[in-house]
Amino acid sequence: MDYPNPIIFVHGIQGAWLKNQYPVDYQDEIYWTGIFRKQFRKIHLSHIDSMVDRDIEKFIFPHQAIAFIYESIVEELRQEVTEHTYIFTYDWRKDNRYSAKKLGDFVKLVLRKTRTHTKGEKGRVPQKFSLIGHSMGGLVIKWYVLQILKKKRAEKVIDKIITIATPYRGSLKAVEALIPGARKFFGFDAQKAMREAARTLPGTYQLLPSWTNPVIDKYSGNNLSIFKKATWQENVIEKLDKKYGPEFLQKMLADAKDFTDVVKKDYDDKIRKKFYCIYGTGSDTLKQVKVDTKSNNRFDFAGAKEDKEGDGTVHKLSSYVKAAKNIKDKKKLLDGSLGGQHAQMPNHDSVQDYIVKLFTKIKYLKSFESKI
Repeated sequence: MDYPNPIIFVHGIQGAWLKNQYPVDYQDEIYWTGIFRKQFRKIHLSHIDSMVDRDIEKFIFPHQAIAFIYESIVEELRQEVTEHTYIFTYDWRKDNRYSAKKLGDFVKLVLRKTRTHTKGEKGRVPQKFSLIGHSMGGLVIKWYVLQILKKKRAEKVIDKIITIATPYRGSLKAVEALIPGARKFFGFDAQKAMREAARTLPGTYQLLPSWTNPVIDKYSGNNLSIFKKATWQENVIEKLDKKYGPEFLQKMLADAKDFTDVVKKDYDDKIRKKFYCIYGTGSDTLKQVKVDTKSNNRFDFAGAKEDKEGDGTVHKLSSYVKAAKNIKDKKKLLDGSLGGQHAQMPNHDSVQDYIVKLFTKIKYLKSFESKI
């Protein structure tokens, strides 16, 4: 028999521990675990070069994926589909394009490992691989497929692409995180410390929203581009200009727009037939925020428009993508509640069951709506 193709899971933003690997003594050098330790003041990136840590004495790298979120789904896939299931761990602070390149290197390693362990056995060794991405991990996958593999190569080597609550058109939570500070974006943390760190991280800017009218003028109702520096609150602009120089914010925004313009595009028709989209609805989720253009461009998050067409962090306008052209788009609603909403979707039994069935049944749903 033929061996199953390997599966690579890509975690979301904040989905890996961060650890300083510079000192000889590693104790107390883990700065981020996603739950109990979140040392925002130690994970800043340089405003001059966002591939470099701000502090001279630190070389921070991803240490391991957060088991609380991802261990269950990886083990389920190993038990039910293939033991050749792996998780790609990356530095979620940095440019997702860099992470996509690292994913490419990891894919090559996984294929080499899988072929080594199946060599000499009866049956055909794996020739393809599947990618599963949660949240921002789906964007890393999208960039890798579109910009690194590219069309012809992707058609040959990809078995399936599955994304869970991926913000293809961003999230207003990213705007909130960068301006006043959003508790639900990085957990229940000090908003000031969180936003100061977030403002140095390309990964946060690359989650800015790009659907129709997420940010509007309070008086005219006209759309305001979050990717233009002039849209931002004056006090934020002044602070960033003073701290990092007048070019910093516009550079981060322009760079984020270039990334967003690519990942919001549809997959090619042949790839879309291998693509499965899982998204969440049922929780209050930010849909639109008004800007007081007559009062220093103040963003009114207290009065922001919400509805239940999202998972609490990512709105359906961003996360839902039709799976395949000419295939009837079906939906399935989940009963019950996803305790942690967006972050905990990979832990939900029904999400895991759905993904397992995608690998074990030929005919199944092409998109999936998780009722939260």
